[in-house]
Amino acid sequence: MTSAPKVLSLFSSMPRREKIIVGVLALVFLFSIGELLISKIKFPVHSEKGVFAEGIIGHIQDLNPLFADYNDTDRDLTGLIFSGLMRYDPIVKNFFPNLATSFEKTSNGLIYTLNLRTDAVWHDGEPVTAEDILFTFKDVIQDPGFRNPLLKTTFEGVTVNKTSQNTVTFTLTKPNSYFISYLTLGILPKHVLKDVPIASLDKTNFGQRPIGSGPYKVTGLNLNEEGDYIDLLAFPQYYGMSTKPTIERMRFFTFPDEQSLMEHKSALHSAGKLGITSPAFQEFSKDDRFAIYHYTLNQFTAVYLNSSNLFLKDKKVRQALALGLNKEALVMVGEKRIDGLDLADHGKEAGFAGNQGAAAKALDDLGLKIGPEGFRINNKGEKVSLNLLATPKIPKTVVENLRNQWQTLGVQINIISSNSETFVDLVSERRYDVLLIKQSLGYNRDVYPLFHSSQIATEGQGSGLNFSNFKSFRTDGLTEAIRKEKDSKDKEKLLIELSKVIEDEVPVIFVSTPVYAYVIDKRVQPFTVNSLDFHSDRLSVLTHLSFPNL
Repeated sequence: MTSAPKVLSLFSSMPRREKIIVGVLALVFLFSIGELLISKIKFPVHSEKGVFAEGIIGHIQDLNPLFADYNDTDRDLTGLIFSGLMRYDPIVKNFFPNLATSFEKTSNGLIYTLNLRTDAVWHDGEPVTAEDILFTFKDVIQDPGFRNPLLKTTFEGVTVNKTSQNTVTFTLTKPNSYFISYLTLGILPKHVLKDVPIASLDKTNFGQRPIGSGPYKVTGLNLNEEGDYIDLLAFPQYYGMSTKPTIERMRFFTFPDEQSLMEHKSALHSAGKLGITSPAFQEFSKDDRFAIYHYTLNQFTAVYLNSSNLFLKDKKVRQALALGLNKEALVMVGEKRIDGLDLADHGKEAGFAGNQGAAAKALDDLGLKIGPEGFRINNKGEKVSLNLLATPKIPKTVVENLRNQWQTLGVQINIISSNSETFVDLVSERRYDVLLIKQSLGYNRDVYPLFHSSQIATEGQGSGLNFSNFKSFRTDGLTEAIRKEKDSKDKEKLLIELSKVIEDEVPVIFVSTPVYAYVIDKRVQPFTVNSLDFHSDRLSVLTHLSFPNL
């Protein structure tokens, strides 16, 4: 008798109760095996002929270009899926028409007129029209319920009109030499989203089923905790660039951590956004199949001091706190120290080196003595206690180090707990005294939103990006002048002057900027750009390199 009949014979001879127990155990076993197989199936990291595969550490959250500011992975992908009125070329570092065929600006710099393409279509075949432009900028971004404070601030007070079937105008209240860069924003399809409440736009399934008009359309998307993957196909009806993408099919895999990425590198042709000291970077560096390229961004980590606080109103208190910081201890792995708007390291220069002893004396001289609890108090007996809010993107160890350094000076620091959702609300309502945050100056290094008094949140509400609630005639005048100035050399002089004001007033303490590595299969033509404005710009370069049939 073979094994199978023996098992069946034994099973049939069992009492009914034992049969039930064995049956349940068998089902549990089969279910466990099924779960294991499903977990392997739902995230298949493997190479496929003709498909260029890139690995990214992160997660796909919302492939709506109006919310991509919150997640670098989303920004990477929406830059390929959607197109804007203008596009940025990271090689020549200039802006060119995209969904627009041309643009004109009035001599006073207030009115931008853009003529639209008539041959652009959405990935579902519908034509892109001026109504889509108005829907994106007017109906969505300028709606009170729109939930992206950065974009809301950017287009605040801008009037958007359709002046003919294929012409739109943007009218500004003040000249802004950076404005053209804002028009690279991906346009949304009105015919798909017109009935969605604006306040719920970031909660719809459009973010997982995007329909764009960019160079690539989504042909497959799988999201799960183990990692995501998305398949993109070059869109044959895309006319936004002078040359079509050289890579027809792309697949992006996201991984929750570096270990997962490294385990699957044999299936990848590139890996983006790697820190230069990360284990993944070290692993790829040892693999002869890959070439390594370094690049920096206009990014920074900074500490904002909310001048609405009783103690932080005093410039000398802010100066003492800055003096009392050992910045090197706050610089995260893979980053380098910076000390100003130029994102350069001035640590060896006079006035930039930290000195806790001098900082403590400065606080003493201000009459802020150590009280019975070990923390400083003023002459009214009020304790110097500050609430510290940090973006969840910053490691807990860095946040605690900042707290410990200032508590050594006798300043009580209370860390505010938050997650990615509550953080946005806390920042918008200015419910902090100290804000530790990562930011990007993007394509234009426009500092107006960061320091102009019009960007202060009023009565604890608002979308302004003046996180310090700082007000100064000097900073207002300089940020306005920088926006108006067209000559790049004169603009740089004004930025240097503003930097000196910031160093003196200390509404913000600049900490660090990251250095990244991009690894690419050596068979692909060399990646020659060493300075990018956003991580996503690497893909604009990559998708137009010559490469073999991989």
